[in-house]
Amino acid sequence: MLSGRRRVVFIVIDGMGTEAFEQAVSSGRAPALAFLRSNSAYVRDSVAMFPTITPAATASLLTGEVPARHGIPGMCWYDRDAQRFVNYGQSFRAAVVQGMKRLVHDFLVNMNARHLSPNVRTLHEVLHDMGHETASINFMVFRGPYDQTVEPNLLHRVLLPWRDVPDALPGPKEHYFADIINGPSDACGGILKVRSFDKRMAATDAYAACVTRDLLRRDAADMILFYLHENDHLSHKHGPQSQIDNLVEADEHIAEVLGTYDSWEETLARIGFVVTADHSQSPVSDERGHILDLGDVLEEFEQVRPGKREEFEDRDLAVCGNGRAAFVYLNESRSAFLLPRVIRSLNECEGVDQVMWREGSSYCVRSDRGFLRFEPSEKGVADERGNTWRFEGDLGVVSGVVDDDILRTPEYPLALWRMQSALDLKRLGDVVATIKLMWECKDLAGADHRGGGDHASLHAQDSFVPFLSTLSSPPLHPATVDVAPHIVEHFRALKA
Repeated sequence: MLSGRRRVVFIVIDGMGTEAFEQAVSSGRAPALAFLRSNSAYVRDSVAMFPTITPAATASLLTGEVPARHGIPGMCWYDRDAQRFVNYGQSFRAAVVQGMKRLVHDFLVNMNARHLSPNVRTLHEVLHDMGHETASINFMVFRGPYDQTVEPNLLHRVLLPWRDVPDALPGPKEHYFADIINGPSDACGGILKVRSFDKRMAATDAYAACVTRDLLRRDAADMILFYLHENDHLSHKHGPQSQIDNLVEADEHIAEVLGTYDSWEETLARIGFVVTADHSQSPVSDERGHILDLGDVLEEFEQVRPGKREEFEDRDLAVCGNGRAAFVYLNESRSAFLLPRVIRSLNECEGVDQVMWREGSSYCVRSDRGFLRFEPSEKGVADERGNTWRFEGDLGVVSGVVDDDILRTPEYPLALWRMQSALDLKRLGDVVATIKLMWECKDLAGADHRGGGDHASLHAQDSFVPFLSTLSSPPLHPATVDVAPHIVEHFRALKA
C-alpha cells in the first residue's frame, strides 16, 4: 500500500454543472470545494461524453473510453440479441412495468458483468495490474478484479427480488455499495449498525464520506472513488437551479474527508484529489406540452412495447426515451424503408433538436437548421480536440463555425467526435434524437421530470462539467474520458 500524497481520492459529483460549481465556491458557502479549487489545476469546460446520461457517462469516467468502446448506451436501451428492453433504473414506474426483478438484475449484474465490454478495462482493473488496490463507494459502474459478496439486509430481502442475484459481483478490493456490498475493511461499519433501515438502503452521500474517510485512515486503498449522487437526484426533482444548495451539502461531506488528518493542508499534502462530474443538467419546463411521448410522435409505426412481450417479430420499431435523448431501433428486415420515414417524423416534431444516424462510413444529422454529413478524414478540418473531419452541408445543425482552421461548436461541444463516439455503438439504435432545451421525453413507462431538470443531449448545458486535479500534469482541455488515464498516469509516474 502506498503512503503519502501518492494515494488519490477521485470525487465524482453526479450532475454537477460548471456554473453551479463556480457560484457555490464564490458564495463562500462551499469552503471545501473552494479549498480544492484554490489548490488545483482547474478547467471549467471539461466535456461529458454523449449521450450525457448517467450509465454511459459514468462508464466513460471509469474506463476512459467512449460509449462505442465501453458498450453502455444509456439508462434504457433495446437489446436485439435478448429481444427485450434493458433498464438500469429510470423510474419506479418503469420498474413496475417491467418488473423489479429484471431491473435489479440489469442494474446490479448485467451492466458490469455482461454489458460493459470485456475489451475495455476499468480504472480498478488497470491499477490492480499495476500493483495498487482501489475502492469504490456507491458508483454504479464498478467492475474490478475481486469477487465481492452480496449481502442484502432484511429490508432488501423483503422489498427487492434477490433470488437470482449472484452471491458475489466483480469489483475492487474495497467495494461498498448501498450496504449491499461491504469491503473487507468494513469501513464505517460501526455507524451503519446504528442507522435505520431506510438510511442503510439510501446509500447516502454522508455514508460515502464516512467510508472514504475511514479507508484513508486505515490506509486501505491507493485510489478511492468517492461518489456523491444526491445532487443529481435533487436536480432532477427541483431543477438545476437547486444545485448551489445541493453543492453546499456535498461540500460538507467533502470537508469530512479533508478532515481525515489534523488539517486540510495536511490531508492535501498526503492525498491527491481529482474532482469532476459525469454530466451536467438543464431545466425542464413545467408545461405538459414540453414533455414528448416518442411513442405518440411515431404513432404511425407498429411499436415494440415494454411488458411481457418485447420480441421485435414483425413490428416496425422500438423506442427508448433517455431523458433529453431517445434511441430508435428499426426492424432490420425493412430498415431501408423505415429509416427516412422515422427521420422525417422526428424532425417534424417541435421539441426534437437533432436527428442523427449512420449511413455507410458517414454520419448524418438533421435539424430545423439544415442537414450535415461528416466523416473522419486525415486531410479534413480539425476540431478543438485535434480530430479531423470532412463534412458537407450546414454546420448550423451543430451551431458550428470554422475559425482559424479550427472547427468550433460551442453550443454542442466537440459535436462531431461525440456523435461518432455514440453512433458507432450498435446498441444505441439506428436513429438517435436529441431534445431541445426546456424539453424532455418520457421514459419507458411514461415518467418524466416536468418542472425539474434532466440531461442526455449534446447541448452544452447537459455537457460542460468542472475538472479539478491536485495531481501533476493534468490535461489542459479534458473530456471526461481523460480523467481515468490522468489518474493512471499519476501512478505510473511513481514507478518511473
